[in-house]
Amino acid sequence: MISFKVFRERFGSRVTLWSEAMKIDTEYLEGPFRHLKSTWAFRDVDGGCEVTFFVDFEFRNALLQGIIGVVFNDAMQRVVRAFERRATELYGPKPI
Repeated sequence: MISFKVFRERFGSRVTLWSEAMKIDTEYLEGPFRHLKSTWAFRDVDGGCEVTFFVDFEFRNALLQGIIGVVFNDAMQRVVRAFERRATELYGPKPI
C-alpha cells in the first residue's frame, strides 16, 4: 500500500532472496506503477555488514508521480531508518 494525503494505492510485487549473492530483488506485478524495481545488496565488512539499497519507479498517473517526487527522498529515508531500527533490535547497536 502506498498512501500520501488523499492518495491511496495498492500494488503487488514478488520479493526474491538470493542467499548466495546476499541480495534481495523486488519484481513489480501490478498496481499504479509503469515500473518498479528495488534491490537490497549486502556485503560483509569488518565489524558488520554494508547495505546498498536501490529503487527505481515511475507512476502511471502524472499527478501522483509529481506529488511523490516531492516527498520521495523523505520516504526512502524512512525506509532506511526502519531497516536500521530493525537491524539494531535483532543484532544490537553498531560498534563504535
